[in-house]
Amino acid sequence: MTSSGRPRKGEIDRAILDAFAVLVEERGYARVSVEDVVRRAGSNKPAFYRRFRDLASVVPRLLEDRHGLDSDIDTGSLVGDLCEIQRRQVRLFSDRAIARGLVGWAAHVEGRPEQAVPFVDAYLAPRRAFTHVVLARAVTRGEISDDSDPDWIADLLTGPLLMRITLPGLPPVTEALGVQTVHAALDAVRFRGDRSALAAGTLVHTRPEEDQA
Repeated sequence: MTSSGRPRKGEIDRAILDAFAVLVEERGYARVSVEDVVRRAGSNKPAFYRRFRDLASVVPRLLEDRHGLDSDIDTGSLVGDLCEIQRRQVRLFSDRAIARGLVGWAAHVEGRPEQAVPFVDAYLAPRRAFTHVVLARAVTRGEISDDSDPDWIADLLTGPLLMRITLPGLPPVTEALGVQTVHAALDAVRFRGDRSALAAGTLVHTRPEEDQA
């Protein structure tokens, strides 16, 4: 028997995120309004504003919902961790809704720094903080020295991918680009270990014990 009551909280959240993603992919961020989102979601403005302060605050939720925060990554090696981070970032920046949403969102919040706070606090800061975790684990394993700059490594990993979706006329984000950024990050931390997993030009990597199985 099917119930016919009001949608549950999780269902409304899901409907709003899905509606926002579809509309951004169709129109671009600048041409989407709250009215558009709630109409497509089959919801209403009060329900939207109970969950989000504005459209800008939907972006970090959509990013986390579709692509996570990376905090679960632990492959047992620096190369493996960086490969997995970039595998996910390539997927993220190849997501048309995310790519169009980020570019439009950045233009929208340029003169409204307060609207960037949810993105920075809920999405950007945790991801950048995780770079510190990855490098600290590599130091403990003896893979690198402890004088690396995690924030610079985060920039090296994300910057080239972000540039590809921001500037017109550039090639798309590809796995090969992801491999190049991993090499750049390894060079920056003066990694002298085994990079053979990157020789195939892919971001697939196994745990060390699986390599020996």
